[in-house]
Amino acid sequence: MQTNKLASYRPIFEIPPSRHSITLVVHSPTPHHMKITTIAKVVSILACTSLAASSQTLHATFSNVNPGESVTGSFNAGSSFGTYHSGVMNFDYADAFCVDPAQFIYAGETVNYTIEPLSWLPNSSSISKVVGGFLASAKTSLDAAGAQWAIWEIIGDGIISPSFASGSVLIANEASSAVATRALAYLNNLSSLPSTNLLYATSPTRQDMVFMVPELSSTVLGALGAMTLLVRRRR
Repeated sequence: MQTNKLASYRPIFEIPPSRHSITLVVHSPTPHHMKITTIAKVVSILACTSLAASSQTLHATFSNVNPGESVTGSFNAGSSFGTYHSGVMNFDYADAFCVDPAQFIYAGETVNYTIEPLSWLPNSSSISKVVGGFLASAKTSLDAAGAQWAIWEIIGDGIISPSFASGSVLIANEASSAVATRALAYLNNLSSLPSTNLLYATSPTRQDMVFMVPELSSTVLGALGAMTLLVRRRR
């Protein structure tokens, strides 16, 4: 049973100006396999998106939020407000949006994520459409911040009668906030927005994410198959 993670928390977003590399753990039994790290990473992405029955682990290092904007808001119906740099969460593995503002994340730290079925995320289809709408936009800082707050509104208050003036998720001065207006544009037009493929990654101590991992094209899959055959022939 899913619980409301917005019920009690103190969200923190710290974005120091630093960038670190991601570590996507790929087991390579021989030095020869280590030479095809790129292929292994592509295979790992495909494995994650197919979601095998057993849980899979992803180690990813967070760097910063870009594009994005600083927004003053609340996740506890106005009991407290904070200013959050909101937008696309940059990991070297893939870009992401946060679906768990109740937790923390710090720039430069590597998070041990568990890949879960997207269906386990409440209102995942609506979140997929918000992200799809962002990907179809000009991807400005306003588009990114609006998409992030739209997702948080879905997580905290659902998809019926969205508003940043009432409920658990609030934006200060909602009536004059460009981010609130952009977020509501996503939420009020969900039926017309395209869906996109997402990878749902959870952590017991850090913010859960939905990574934007599009399906590989048939061309890429064909190239991957050819490279795999080449590797086998060299063994």
